[in-house]
Amino acid sequence: MGGGSGDYCDYRIRMTIETSLTMEEIRSYYRRAAIAGAEHRAVVSLWFGDLGDTRGREVIVEVFDRHGSDWDWRCT
Repeated sequence: MGGGSGDYCDYRIRMTIETSLTMEEIRSYYRRAAIAGAEHRAVVSLWFGDLGDTRGREVIVEVFDRHGSDWDWRCT
């Protein structure tokens, strides 16, 4: 999703994954991940759910970025 007002652009990507990794393994991975934004490193948020012993863990990964715009075509 992208959006903006002409003064800035917001970018937000949200994905849900299922994994058997622990919460600490997932946090550690995303702390080390260099996820580039349009101008700076993007901000990553994590939400955890439990799918039960047999299915593992559900994780929502959200990546957010904002940058200034002079009517940047990426904001349309």
